[in-house]
Amino acid sequence: MLQVTKEQIITALETVGIENGDGLLVHSAIQFLGFPEGGIGMYLEALREVIGSQGTIAVPTFNFAFARGEKYNPRETPSFGMGSFSEYVRQQPAAQRTTHPMQSLAIIGYHRNDIVNRDTPSAFDPDSAFERMLQLGFKILLLGADINAISFLHYSEQRAPVPYRYWKDFTGDYKTDTGWQTRTYRMYVRDLEINPRIDLKPVQQRLQKQGAWSSVQLNYGYISQCRVNDFVNAVDYFLVTDPWSLVTNH
Repeated sequence: MLQVTKEQIITALETVGIENGDGLLVHSAIQFLGFPEGGIGMYLEALREVIGSQGTIAVPTFNFAFARGEKYNPRETPSFGMGSFSEYVRQQPAAQRTTHPMQSLAIIGYHRNDIVNRDTPSAFDPDSAFERMLQLGFKILLLGADINAISFLHYSEQRAPVPYRYWKDFTGDYKTDTGWQTRTYRMYVRDLEINPRIDLKPVQQRLQKQGAWSSVQLNYGYISQCRVNDFVNAVDYFLVTDPWSLVTNH
């Protein structure tokens, strides 16, 4: 496997338009970028060097065990299926986690306290952590991942609202600083009878035509960037026209 260095990552970040002071929502599949020289922490070091002390890094730390009746401890419950970089960030002493037990984020940096203190029934509700990133002008950064990994899709799906999802409440044991509590959160879950398969490549093509998508190849994969606001507007364009337009198996 080819190696990847911090210097290569910094160059790629700057090439796609990541700047000092940026807020970033990072989705990652770093295995496509090569073997990280110095270990996985190299990616975090590179990001912090580029965005500086006024920048913010958010990574998805989703785990759906709470929906299956398992206890949730925001400090100990690992992310699941979000990639090794997300789990690495979650474990950092400087990281704090948003409150939603199934669709949480780990945050490091300047806007951390502003974002993590938003406790909403759904992770994508008005005044949620996700909506706050939109308001703050965050960018979406893909480290090896493709556009189909972007969790902000659910923000647009919820607002549409799309017919292939429905609301479901989940109640369970939630660890707080004062002990265990019984809490209820909700998700706009997939209808498993439909089992929708989503393809966001049309969204990427629209962003590319608008000049709102920037990408550079690195080893086996790509590092890509777009603004959250541009992504949401592009998804909304398709869902308003036809809520089934991004579903490939309808």
